[in-house]
Amino acid sequence: MDTKLITKITRWFHTTDLAEFCYSKDDNCIEIKTREALPEPARFTCRLTAVTAPALGIYHAAAKGKNLPLKEGQEVKEGQALGLIESASQKHEITSPVAGALRIISAEEGKPAEYGQPLFFIEPRD
Repeated sequence: MDTKLITKITRWFHTTDLAEFCYSKDDNCIEIKTREALPEPARFTCRLTAVTAPALGIYHAAAKGKNLPLKEGQEVKEGQALGLIESASQKHEITSPVAGALRIISAEEGKPAEYGQPLFFIEPRD
């Protein structure tokens, strides 16, 4: 398509109140959209609080020799231990930031975790 024609169409389009325009001739097509033509992003609310990995490393549910069974649906207290991330020679404890029900456990024993990766989702108590 001729660049002069594209420029002419684009300039004309900006003088209108159109949100979307499509021009087609022969095998050529030009489509122009303004921000107003874009679909409205989905809006939703989520009550779940994400508990993220405090460091890059390997997730463990508990220190060696200790048992910390976590099950989806169980109640957790604010500050309760949810496991740890072991990186190099450091251990970073993971604790619950809120009291509530443990809804989703995405952390897997012995698997790597990225810094900031959501490991748990807790539904806070009202």
